[in-house]
Amino acid sequence: MKAVLILFLCLQSLILANPIDQSMQVIEQTNKKLKEYQAQINNVDEEREVLLGEYKYTNAELKNSRIYNNQLRGIIQSQKDEMINIDEQLVQIEKTQKNIFPLMLQMVESLKNLVKMDMPFLLEERMARVQRLEDALTQADIKTAEKYRIILEAFKIEYDYANSIESYQDKIDDKTYTILRLGRTALYFQSLDLTQYGYWNKELQQWVEIDDSTAKSNIRKAIKIAKKEQNVDFLELPFLAKKESK
Repeated sequence: MKAVLILFLCLQSLILANPIDQSMQVIEQTNKKLKEYQAQINNVDEEREVLLGEYKYTNAELKNSRIYNNQLRGIIQSQKDEMINIDEQLVQIEKTQKNIFPLMLQMVESLKNLVKMDMPFLLEERMARVQRLEDALTQADIKTAEKYRIILEAFKIEYDYANSIESYQDKIDDKTYTILRLGRTALYFQSLDLTQYGYWNKELQQWVEIDDSTAKSNIRKAIKIAKKEQNVDFLELPFLAKKESK
């Protein structure tokens, strides 16, 4: 009887154990499925975040592109307006050049006449400057503005002669003398051996010798002053007006 009871209990345990094992397997499979579903959900969330990030980036790029395109359109329009303005300026410049070229010719001719009619100081240098201006006017590689500038510069040099004194050596009738220029007022010469002195007579348009010893002495002093070899001093120099009044 006791053996039968033990056998019954064993059979009952086996019968009860089988459903429990099955339940445990179902639970494990369910947990596994849940983990798989959760992993899929996590993947979907990650993909959603990636897609959302890409969307935001694309949207920002689109916004920036619109701003850039609007700015670019403004720049292009500004460039078109500038090109129209430049074209108009070129037309005006062309008209101005047509008017300014005859003016420059007249200016150079006036300068040439001034040098010819003026006292004969630095004559070769000044005539060479005029010749360079005449040559420049015929050269196509020199811009009109540059031509005009060098003409004005030449006039300024001539103007500055009126406000300066200088002493230099030059030839008169193939003989070398020391020349003294006082602005555009008077022009004197002194021989290198200090024996001959004279001045330029504007009315006669020729050199006239000076015999007065005081005048000769003052010319020598004036030459030293011009060379900065002596301090500035008041000197009585012979002028044409004084010469004629005597």
